[in-house]
Amino acid sequence: MSLPNVLFILADDLGYGDVGANNPESRIPTPHLDRLAAAGMRFTNAHASAAQCSPTRYSIMTGRYPWRSRLKTAVLRHFDTPLLDVERETLASLFKAQGYATAGIGKWHLGLGWQAKPGHSFDPDSWDPEQVHAIDFTKPLTDSPLDHGFDTYFGLNASNNMLPYCFIENDRVVKVPEKTKYPVFDTESKDMPVSDDYVSRNLDQLLLGKALDWMDDHLQTDPDQPFFLYFPSSAIHRPCLPTDEFVGRSDAGLRGDKVAELDAIVGTLMDALETHGVADNTIVIFTSDNGALPGDLEDAIQTLADNEYGSPWQPERLLAWKGQEQEEGLYARWLTYDHRSCGPYRGYKGNVYDGGHRVPCLVRWPGRVPAGRVEDETICLTDFMATFAALFDADLPDNVAEDSYNLLPLLLGRKPEHPVREATICQSWWGVKCIYKGPWKLIVGNGKDGIHYEKGDASPMQLYHIVDDAGETRNVCDQHAEVVAELTALLEKACRDERSAPPIRFAVSPTVT
Repeated sequence: MSLPNVLFILADDLGYGDVGANNPESRIPTPHLDRLAAAGMRFTNAHASAAQCSPTRYSIMTGRYPWRSRLKTAVLRHFDTPLLDVERETLASLFKAQGYATAGIGKWHLGLGWQAKPGHSFDPDSWDPEQVHAIDFTKPLTDSPLDHGFDTYFGLNASNNMLPYCFIENDRVVKVPEKTKYPVFDTESKDMPVSDDYVSRNLDQLLLGKALDWMDDHLQTDPDQPFFLYFPSSAIHRPCLPTDEFVGRSDAGLRGDKVAELDAIVGTLMDALETHGVADNTIVIFTSDNGALPGDLEDAIQTLADNEYGSPWQPERLLAWKGQEQEEGLYARWLTYDHRSCGPYRGYKGNVYDGGHRVPCLVRWPGRVPAGRVEDETICLTDFMATFAALFDADLPDNVAEDSYNLLPLLLGRKPEHPVREATICQSWWGVKCIYKGPWKLIVGNGKDGIHYEKGDASPMQLYHIVDDAGETRNVCDQHAEVVAELTALLEKACRDERSAPPIRFAVSPTVT
């Protein structure tokens, strides 16, 4: 048979509980994601390798845990040094080697190799937004997605609240940011240059249009060449500014409305596959780079109310909704609207608890992946590298995809006798690690660690029976010293060794017949 196309959709900051198929009590309509779940496989125990974006994106692209790179904590800064080594195999280069057309459209946040103006310099390790004035936006990027396996790229440097406020096409800025005020609220870098084609509330619709145009062009000019389209959405990272059509679509504030917009974008992409007649031979993967934040930031909504945003935004209505479950500490500033963005799991984006990195994960491949299948085995977003290597019957060098396991047997409905992964490691914003094996989860470090978080267990070691205690409320370290010792040894071994997964060797293709 012909090789399948692959559409890989990566949401930004979408929580497990934001998807209706995962959360019957969700206050956000997600009919298209629910349709995708019904047509394919829904993983209930999928984890990003980190509770924040840059390290997870690194893991998806490389099949490696992010702490094997130089980025041990947090995320890349505005103009940070590129994180991907040019010589390292990526998911895109794997596809390209198999003859695929490869396109990336959306948020990158892996570093782009910015250049300084003559006579100027900047510190890539600095968060200082004033450094934007030292960047020469007319110069080509020295390390773009084109250097890592993509034939074409269009999108954003990083999150939509991070500099620079402009679009990038291939290895160039489309329009130099020259206006002197960024016209949205809730960013870390206000009153900075912005290109005249960059409007925050329209970002995701523009990216959708670029993806549809690329798909149309490719399928008209070379319909026999399979494609890999990586669509890392800007949504729903704050500032959550849905287009007018979606304002009021949910019962969970502007953030919920933005989720509804993302859901519609997914539906449009799936409809495009149907229109082109390629849906049955296209693998669709949908997941998120980390867990969610609780809802709307109250201060941001107040800013919205105090400025020019009027109907249909109705910020006064949003301020009137006070979530009945107000969180403690810093999270008391968030409006939740009684919606649990991370479902039943403790914590949020940045946290070592499950809410920080347990993510929605849906995979559809008609006729191959069983429709309506719910899979509870623990997987990690590092695993797509080995999975597609298996699909292609491709051996990979031992220094590639060191933490990636082949999920193909699971996807094809063949439940292995033993778990696919021996263990799974995730990390928080500040690098606190946890390790899963079977029903157990061990946190090695302070559970208060994280971003926007003041509620947690400060014990240096925490053990949870994650099946019986999904909310991570009972630390049973003292009752199970043998489990603590086993998981500690596994974690130390994975950190000490060069790889945690077996080498990727396929003498006979296990998949495509």
